[in-house]
Amino acid sequence: MKRYFDTIPLMAIPICLYSILAAIAAGSRGVDVFTRELETASFSLTMPSGAPWGISGGTLLVALGLVILFFELIRGVANSRFAIIHHTWAVLIALASLGAFMILDSFATSTFFLLSLMCILDMIGGIIVNIAEASSRSPRVD
Repeated sequence: MKRYFDTIPLMAIPICLYSILAAIAAGSRGVDVFTRELETASFSLTMPSGAPWGISGGTLLVALGLVILFFELIRGVANSRFAIIHHTWAVLIALASLGAFMILDSFATSTFFLLSLMCILDMIGGIIVNIAEASSRSPRVD
């Protein structure tokens, strides 16, 4: 059963989280309010220099996406028989996120653009790793 979960790209987590937030907030309060609240600092931390660092919900989503991308790229190095299914899902998630970014109002934010870019990098990284793995296994013809 665990092996089937290996086919699901982890980058689906921040994309789904953003989608849920967008559906709830944009649906109830409007797209403008949602995008403004997403980019407005939710809280701030005082840096050692004394300067305040405002952290928004969008910043937290991007940070979550970067951490997940790191684990996804590490996970992509392990080649398995489920790799082709995993990469197919990664391509579909990347295409769906780009489509949502271009077509849907509440997804046209810098936060979602960066999450979509992470999905694309995950997709490309996985494909490159599998191509490199396949070429290292094939016999060389000199």
